Amino acid sequence: MKKKVAFQKEIEFPTMIGEISAISLEHDLEFIDSSNVEGSLLLTGKYKLTEASRLEEDFSYKIPTEIALSEKIDLGTAKIEIVDFYYEIKNDDTMICNIELEVDGVEIIELEEKEEILEEVRSSTLEERECDGDSKNMKEMELPKIEKEEKDENIEVKREENKEVSKKEEIMDIKESEEKEEIMVKEEKESSLFINLKEEKETYGTFLVYIVRQNESINSIIEKYNTNIEEIEKYNNLNDLNIGTKLIIPILND
Repeated sequence: MKKKVAFQKEIEFPTMIGEISAISLEHDLEFIDSSNVEGSLLLTGKYKLTEASRLEEDFSYKIPTEIALSEKIDLGTAKIEIVDFYYEIKNDDTMICNIELEVDGVEIIELEEKEEILEEVRSSTLEERECDGDSKNMKEMELPKIEKEEKDENIEVKREENKEVSKKEEIMDIKESEEKEEIMVKEEKESSLFINLKEEKETYGTFLVYIVRQNESINSIIEKYNTNIEEIEKYNNLNDLNIGTKLIIPILND
């Protein structure tokens, strides 16, 4: 199961923000139980008071975060990662952060309700058999008082009743078999999902904002940050690349 959680946070700086020269977002979020995640998002980077300034100031903000899931996740396979992050500056001193997390893990499927239904079916079948047995005993006690033709007639009726009971039992056996097959299919799907989770690749959790300078090209930037053109194009429009253009560069977590 994969579930995306998107939210927005506002960070107020102590001074005016002229330009963000570097930024990254990490987290220490963890599952405290099968449905709840708690921890913090750590926002760090550098900024300038004005775009013309050469001096850079460091910033670091810890953002407390709580997530309550409607589903229950197996803690043995559960994990949470940052899959998207971008920001904008508001009123010259406030950063609005847009964050998207992805919760991944094997969902716990409740089977108690199906087991209760199966138990009710078994109890119902047992009661029908007991009632049929009592009815048979009562008829056998009355047989000495009934004439031979009536006796033969009752025997024939009883045979039909036994056939009906046999049909009901066959139907119940088929239903139980189908329900067991459904549970086995679900368990196989859960097992398959568990294997796929182990093979899943790491995603990006850190992003740098880079400003294109004179005599730089997209190839020199790619070589500098050890990335490739496909990853850069996921987050940027490279059709209009000029001096001063801001590029978002994803950095792969170790």
